[in-house]
Amino acid sequence: MACQMAPFNKLPMPKSSKVNFKVIKNPDIYGCFDEEEMEIQISSNACGHFTTIFQTLLHEMVHLALYVRGDDDFHLHGEKFLRIKAVYSELYNFDPKAI
Repeated sequence: MACQMAPFNKLPMPKSSKVNFKVIKNPDIYGCFDEEEMEIQISSNACGHFTTIFQTLLHEMVHLALYVRGDDDFHLHGEKFLRIKAVYSELYNFDPKAI
């Protein structure tokens, strides 16, 4: 469903059936994208509210989109990442400075 929302509906995203989702219990991270497993992980120890979970999911989806696009720096928070993040931050009224 999130892939049907802007800005992801304009990005090369895989079908949701091709991406695994996993809840982890790591207090040191909010989430991560594992390209080898094609898995987005969200930490229940760091994300306790819907807004935090949603922001984390969108954040990891940017990494996924950059990976699918073939960007070598998909795992970084560089210019490409920040451009996509700026779009969803404005759309969903999220703090654009939060990473």
